[in-house]
Amino acid sequence: MIGDFPIISFDTSAHNRLVDDGAVSEPLIAGLKSGMSFRFVGLSLEEMFADPDPTHRNALFNFCSRLQQSGMTECICPHNEMIKRLVKGYYKNPTEFNWKTVDVKDRESERAIRFRRELVDANDVFAEPSAEPKRLRKEYKAGFANIRPKLEEVFANYGEAQPSRFREVIARLQSPGSLTWGLGKWLYDRAAETDASEATVRQFMDVCPPFRALIYAMLMSWYQLAVRAETGERFKAGRNDLLMAAHLPYCDKFVTAEKCGEQEKCLREVAILAGLETEVLSYEDFSNSFLVTV
Repeated sequence: MIGDFPIISFDTSAHNRLVDDGAVSEPLIAGLKSGMSFRFVGLSLEEMFADPDPTHRNALFNFCSRLQQSGMTECICPHNEMIKRLVKGYYKNPTEFNWKTVDVKDRESERAIRFRRELVDANDVFAEPSAEPKRLRKEYKAGFANIRPKLEEVFANYGEAQPSRFREVIARLQSPGSLTWGLGKWLYDRAAETDASEATVRQFMDVCPPFRALIYAMLMSWYQLAVRAETGERFKAGRNDLLMAAHLPYCDKFVTAEKCGEQEKCLREVAILAGLETEVLSYEDFSNSFLVTV
């Protein structure tokens, strides 16, 4: 366990279930406020702020405010800002770096939930809520899918079968110069504004679980969209569902209510590969646990 109290985080889908279940959610709210710490994750907050329905958006943040009243909550930054802060912390002092001590709190969101509800209620702030997320999801998917024809040609030219297991791919991507370190360098260089060596990226990945988890999540997208054999195992979670991986090391339990169960499956696999102790749970399993403990 991370601290004295288990830390719980929700995917956006789980926050939505709190609202959709109405009074049925009350035992869960009571349990979360009693003996647990709740950590709001930045990507979920972004998605909730961008909810186009003002009534539903307000309901989401009413539940957030109720959780916040327990006094054992905090907000952490979205994955992009979080990684930037972690990289800069390592770049400034690699020998003393400890990812747990890097400040990744999102105090503006904490204040918005607690005091500045006009930001939640204002329609004009969210006038065009869906265009940017849709563009990012489309570009993310295309970035991997567009290289699939070229990779299929490479496999065919070498007479080699395309991979059918994700862990098989990960095992092959540990060698120098592989995609693992290419992705890592791309993320690291953007944040540190430097030209990092592969050795630096390897070292940072070793000592920074949020960065490591994010890399494995992106490699999962590459496997699914670019190289997976047609009959191979599937990991179909989308961009935002997978980018939540960066938040996993900051909680003991990560709860998702994604209907098809793909996010739960994918993040569990990422947690295993990244060596995380975080438990990824379905909303139903997490809720049912309170039938015994509350």
